[in-house]
Amino acid sequence: MAFGFFSKKEGKEPEGAEPAAEATALTPSPAKARTFFQRASEVHEAQNYEYAMTLWLQGIRMDPTSVDGLTNFAKSASAWLNERGKSKGPTKEQLATFSGKTAVDRYLRAVLEWGTRPLEWQMGLKAFEAAAKLKLTEPAVWLGSRVLGLAGEDPKARKDSFVQLMQLFQELGAHDKAVVAGDIACRLDPSDGRLAAEVKNLAAQATITRSGFSDGSKVEAGSFRKNIREAEATRAKQEDEQIVKSEDAAARGIDRAKVDYDARPTDLGAIQKYARLLMERATPEDEKIAYQVLVKGYEDTGNFRFKQAAGDIRIRAARRKQRELREALAADPTSTEKQEALQKFDRQLQQLEIKEYDERVTNNPTDLMLRYELARRCLEAGENERAIEHYQASRGAPGVLIQVLSGLGVAFARLGWLDEAESSFREALTAHPNQSDDLASDLRYGLMDVLERRARESSSLAIAEEAFKLAAAIALQRINFRDIR
Repeated sequence: MAFGFFSKKEGKEPEGAEPAAEATALTPSPAKARTFFQRASEVHEAQNYEYAMTLWLQGIRMDPTSVDGLTNFAKSASAWLNERGKSKGPTKEQLATFSGKTAVDRYLRAVLEWGTRPLEWQMGLKAFEAAAKLKLTEPAVWLGSRVLGLAGEDPKARKDSFVQLMQLFQELGAHDKAVVAGDIACRLDPSDGRLAAEVKNLAAQATITRSGFSDGSKVEAGSFRKNIREAEATRAKQEDEQIVKSEDAAARGIDRAKVDYDARPTDLGAIQKYARLLMERATPEDEKIAYQVLVKGYEDTGNFRFKQAAGDIRIRAARRKQRELREALAADPTSTEKQEALQKFDRQLQQLEIKEYDERVTNNPTDLMLRYELARRCLEAGENERAIEHYQASRGAPGVLIQVLSGLGVAFARLGWLDEAESSFREALTAHPNQSDDLASDLRYGLMDVLERRARESSSLAIAEEAFKLAAAIALQRINFRDIR
């Protein structure tokens, strides 16, 4: 098998005031946030990136001051986008989770909107503004810095946007960044003398703050060289943390990481950072090098996470090949050769993923999300008994109970265990909070199919009538669902 290069309150609120809950929403609770962040990290490692994004944002709701939450949300969003290819924005489920009316909910929704369209810096500007209104200084500067970098590379960006960026940075006390935004605005409109004077004053304030004169202290010997070194280190750090990098910034980051890796080839942090930056740029050559670095990292350190990351690269390359075969078949749908090639590759990819997740479960036996992911892949490959085993073991995995029960229902039905299948589908429908989404339709269809089979076996009119009612309910909502007509 070959995959590319791999072998309620009385009275009225004051007019214009936020609801009473707003005050409590802005009281950070790092302990509660950590609970969500820990789950988000586990879910991300299991490659359930969409759910990880939701968990990171729910953690930020508990502690809106968290920059780590934002950083990790961005990583999960980037991985999710890599899987999907193109994104039209957040899913309905994601939007529903952050549809509240408080300022914090508006902030989280703005972050979500930008995270799913990271190249559209105008959405990032909305998130920056929302964070600034909440006085979330560090998160706001984190967001604003990235918006400024993207907007600065956009030839269509207008002066007004940079003026807004300048003003927001100024309000937050980030004078250096305010000056950068102001300079760009001045270049876009050299005739605006008032703006030029404001930027000049900002530059003076930034110099005073940066040089340490703002508290009346004396400048230290060598402080100029120190400031230069700090500026260079700051630029390097900002480039490494950027969600979307220019080609030059990405290359500089990779070069720095390679130097560090060559000097410390068995250091866990150096291995992880070098591989991560390569995969962020993700040219075919980058993928090869990252794969080799991770495999060697596993061999040298015995740390299984490197082997798992290398496996992710193999799967990613295989899925890309699968998309190419599908596109080739779509362009020539009558080709028997292309149909057979795609079917053969689909089977190979299923076995590759099962093998990868089987090994991950062996090395992480308490990780229920890995069990769930293995069960899902076994079901897709038609390995129904193995799917049942792993679905049953993963019932306690966070946030996927409905999917587990649905998978059990399908697997039991395939094996002809109709009582068990019926019980699983009924339990899933009872527990599912949204009775009108795609998953609810799948569950009703599964239960309908099982009841129809039971009715035929037992010649039961009552069971047949229940199956018909389920079919009618699906048809009322979605007449084109499967073969429900």
